[in-house]
Amino acid sequence: MIHRLLLLGTGWGVGLLMLLSLSLGAQNLERSSERLRLDLGFGRNTVPLPSGVIIGVGLIAGVVAGSSASALAWPRSSSASAEEERE
Repeated sequence: MIHRLLLLGTGWGVGLLMLLSLSLGAQNLERSSERLRLDLGFGRNTVPLPSGVIIGVGLIAGVVAGSSASALAWPRSSSASAEEERE
């Protein structure tokens, strides 16, 4: 269980640090000529964002989702499986 929590906490921590660095780096993208709008559905769009921000948010979402999935797929500890075999 502790390995799952450690893996989950590390993944979310890395995701937050990446989001922080993306936020700081996006402040310097004022002159970016390529800006895109995302269609969120229900007739709503985002403000025009630089393509680097859109790619960065997708990368961060992938890191967080991947770490969460790997934490869920982590095998049970040997003590828990040994107790199940006894029953």
